[in-house]
Amino acid sequence: MKRILVVTHWYYPRNVPRAFRAKELVHELRKNGYLVDVLIGDYKQFISNEEYSDKLLENREVSNNKVAKFSNNRILSMVKNMINYLVGDRFILTTGTYLYNKIDVKKYGAVISIGLPFYVNLITALKIRNTKYHECVTISDWSDPFYENNDTKVAFYFKNLQKITCSTFDYITIPTEAATAYFKEYAADSKIKVIPQGFDFSKTSILNYQKNARVTFAYAGIFYKEIRNPEKLLEALSKLDRDFVFVLYTITHGSIYTDILLKYKEILGNRLQIHGLIPREECISKLSTMDFLINIENSTSNQIPSKLIDYALTKRPILSFKQDEISLEKIISFIDGDFTGSLYIPLEKFDIKNVGKQFIELVEGKEV
Repeated sequence: MKRILVVTHWYYPRNVPRAFRAKELVHELRKNGYLVDVLIGDYKQFISNEEYSDKLLENREVSNNKVAKFSNNRILSMVKNMINYLVGDRFILTTGTYLYNKIDVKKYGAVISIGLPFYVNLITALKIRNTKYHECVTISDWSDPFYENNDTKVAFYFKNLQKITCSTFDYITIPTEAATAYFKEYAADSKIKVIPQGFDFSKTSILNYQKNARVTFAYAGIFYKEIRNPEKLLEALSKLDRDFVFVLYTITHGSIYTDILLKYKEILGNRLQIHGLIPREECISKLSTMDFLINIENSTSNQIPSKLIDYALTKRPILSFKQDEISLEKIISFIDGDFTGSLYIPLEKFDIKNVGKQFIELVEGKEV
């Protein structure tokens, strides 16, 4: 059976979508008999198939204290943004060399690089380009687009770097059909394959829903200034003469938190509850007790939040809208229990068994 290298920055127990993507894929490939080594940039750790166990990583320190220190300090935050603008990801400075030296393309039947961060795909591409006469199948997995992402500002030369990166791999995998047009500018159409985020649904548990005494709805995930900004939603809610509880599970640091969330906490009082991010399975369980869920759509169709899969697993109605297209009438309808127009998510295609099968077809040289 082929040996596969999965290169990723984020991994378990990090509570971020790319960590979920990497872990679920590694587990599914191993279940199918593949020998999977994992190279993790965040931890600067290489784990061979023979020694792999989630227990090796359970005690990893994954708090956001350092990130909070940066994002709560405007000067440090500006410095970080400037570095990211020039080098794409600050991680390339701290971890890029480590990844490059650890990738041995000739040892593997396939290499799967999981971005973002962009530097993971870039460094893997550089190592592939500098490795002659290999027979390795190379796959570059993407979440959101990197260059011209509305919430990430990077220098103009990253357009060419992204094109070089994408052209290096045998396949480019993206999570949504809507992003295909974007990636056609960077890779041949035949290379682009749509493979959605995948999860093992058998491990998910939800609670029995009972209508809340006060109408309670929730949002779980990260807010962004440009593509997923909660300000207009909170302003609309502040104008409602209704009793409700809006529960947030999000990042409790940075400008969105200090300038927007705390501001509306004062206005809405106990109608707004703000909590930090919690582990995915725990979050799904808590969301399953809500009367309905809120989804703020990304400003472009290139990006689809992975949390929508988690929302669908809760079996609760989903009120979805773009940040600039908020309908007070629709919000009131949902608060009143009329869930007409609730967003439907077909879960079958996100089952890790189906997702893993699509990656295996690429690894084995078959078309998806």
